Amino acid sequence: MTDPVIVVGAGPTGLMLACELGLNGAPVVVLDRRATADPHAPGQAVNAGVIALLEQRGLADELRASGLPLPGAHFSLLWLHPEQLAADRPEVGAGLLVPQPRLTEVLERRARELGVDIRRGHEVTELRQSPGHVTLKLRTSAGDSTLRGSYVVAADGAGSTVRRLAGIDLPGSGWTVSGIVGDVAADFSELAVHHLGAHYLPAGGVYSGAPAGPGVLRVITTVFGTTPPTPSGPVAAEELQGEVEHLTGQPLPAREVLWARRFTSHSGNAERYRSGRVFLAGDAAHSFYPLGGLRLSTCLQDAVNLGWKLAADLAGWAPPGLLDTYHAERRPEGERARLALDAQLALMHPAARTAGARSLFADLARFDDVNQYLVELVTGVDVRYRLGADGTSGSTAPDPELGGRVPGAAPLLHDGRGLLLIGEGGEGGGDGETGAYARTAAAWADRVGVAPSVDATGSVLLRPDGHVVWAEGSGSLETALKNWFGAPR
Repeated sequence: MTDPVIVVGAGPTGLMLACELGLNGAPVVVLDRRATADPHAPGQAVNAGVIALLEQRGLADELRASGLPLPGAHFSLLWLHPEQLAADRPEVGAGLLVPQPRLTEVLERRARELGVDIRRGHEVTELRQSPGHVTLKLRTSAGDSTLRGSYVVAADGAGSTVRRLAGIDLPGSGWTVSGIVGDVAADFSELAVHHLGAHYLPAGGVYSGAPAGPGVLRVITTVFGTTPPTPSGPVAAEELQGEVEHLTGQPLPAREVLWARRFTSHSGNAERYRSGRVFLAGDAAHSFYPLGGLRLSTCLQDAVNLGWKLAADLAGWAPPGLLDTYHAERRPEGERARLALDAQLALMHPAARTAGARSLFADLARFDDVNQYLVELVTGVDVRYRLGADGTSGSTAPDPELGGRVPGAAPLLHDGRGLLLIGEGGEGGGDGETGAYARTAAAWADRVGVAPSVDATGSVLLRPDGHVVWAEGSGSLETALKNWFGAPR
């Protein structure tokens, strides 16, 4: 029997990865040191990039049913205008205001449906790699135990134990930001204008207040230039109230502070995303300021990129070097997101010196091209991997037709396989599913589906994560199929 992939961490990243593995028939065990799911996870919204990933697996509608539309987008709380983008880019305005525990609930339910083994109350204490497998030593309430896996994926957060045990460093820029997150019971009609929404404030910090349930307000604060007494852990109601009043200038009319804790965020990106049979994903791979719109989408993009590749390896059809493309593709994206968040922080602190830069940046954002670039960046919909004319990863001279996504293709990717979209006419399109391209792809039918193009343009080949690895005119379809889906059956 094949050893399972062991995913350490049952947050959104770990559970999304587990869903990807389970969808492709790979055995997977998810471990989490907490005995129960964290009901106080700080996230309060998902951007369009997250929705796009969930759409590919048929999970977006369930999340929409419990969320509120989040049409806005910002860069360093300088508000942008996604509505000005062309009508063929509706995905950039599709964010949702939804608590992170709800997202975790949706992903965990789906993972269990797919047969994923989720074990809570299991803390990793040791890691040992051997040829062909990895062994973890675990601490549980019943005592110590061991678990052997084919691979281990660290999805256990910014302070990742697995990353430390694997000996992988997390270099960064030196930015360290602290704040408070919590829920308060409140009558929304009593709130001041600065107590709802996200605001950069003259006092030198950030305040965010958003509904987290009936009569419950999720509050997040960040005060720059101060050192908190402790970097993390519970805080008293008075400390939360004092920080809110310092930022907004008005006391928060909270009837009760339901919970509140301090968080500290560092800016860093792992030096490598793979060490032998250990991979890093999500906050274990990259850490940056959580209120800039990119943290969750970057985490889930890791999971969707890695999941099908690990499943292909376990199934025996992965082409040589497929697992190495994870680091080649995702580390640059982690660094890009980290630098984008560092840039947002640089426009906030210190307040007295950033006013001119913020004013200039706001003027620049009024230009359509700048607005579009920033909207696509902060909503996480602009990820394009560098693929050469042969469709392989890491090219220094990428083919502009490759590496991106095809709008409208998400409903055709629910089964987690690759997808050949055949355009009307064209060199090999023929009469759709019986044309030359479809006949070529038939040898990979267990790994690649075939469907008519969603926009009636040229034919393209998509990986299971939705990225284009071949386009009509960019080279040989058969070569691309072999590069990404291995030898034909």
